[in-house]
Amino acid sequence: ERSPYGGVGTVEGVTSSVALTERLLQMEEEEDGVGGDYAAITTTTTTTTDARKREVLATLPDDHPVWNHASNAIANLCVSLLLLTSCQKIVLGGGIMKRGILYDMVRRRAWTLLNGYLDSVEELSSEERLKDVIVEGSWEEVGSGLVGAFALALDAYESGNGDGEDTNGDDKEESIDVPAVQESSAKLRIEEEEEKRQQSFTSGVLAGIGLSFGCALLSSLLGHGRPRR
Repeated sequence: ERSPYGGVGTVEGVTSSVALTERLLQMEEEEDGVGGDYAAITTTTTTTTDARKREVLATLPDDHPVWNHASNAIANLCVSLLLLTSCQKIVLGGGIMKRGILYDMVRRRAWTLLNGYLDSVEELSSEERLKDVIVEGSWEEVGSGLVGAFALALDAYESGNGDGEDTNGDDKEESIDVPAVQESSAKLRIEEEEEKRQQSFTSGVLAGIGLSFGCALLSSLLGHGRPRR
């Protein structure tokens, strides 16, 4: 509902935890005509319990058909990116991708969908090579969502939104952003070193010019002092 496209025709609309939970219910209803083993998760509708509904995905085995549904949609996304943008890397992450088996399933399905169309590209010449193209995010242990939220907050702060005052006008104690301070210090050191290199270069050039001029002057004086034959 929060998607500007209404969740229609998007990867998010078919592979998010909410979408996969709904897909699971549909599969159960089609199989049993009632709701299957997971019918009980439809009895609540609040936001809090919606999150609990999605927890049922963690109880599913790796060979459950719902993962085929997810991997097919994600693989189609990857193939579209490869064909349209010729990207060198596709980094996948998020809650659904914590199901580790999905990475191999996505690569296998992507290789099938490509159907040899990009075999001339060395990095895409075999299914095995896709392991270096479709990869896991390096922030997954920390949580890419938390890292992204922190990056957005830092951007907002640096753009002037974090002015140390709250919406009620009360003074707020200013906190020290340690990473930002360290980054600023590192940039300052780099600038100082660059300035020193520039000064050394300028001094060397001036010294070279002075030496050349002195040698030319000395040579000229010695030439005038020689007796003519």
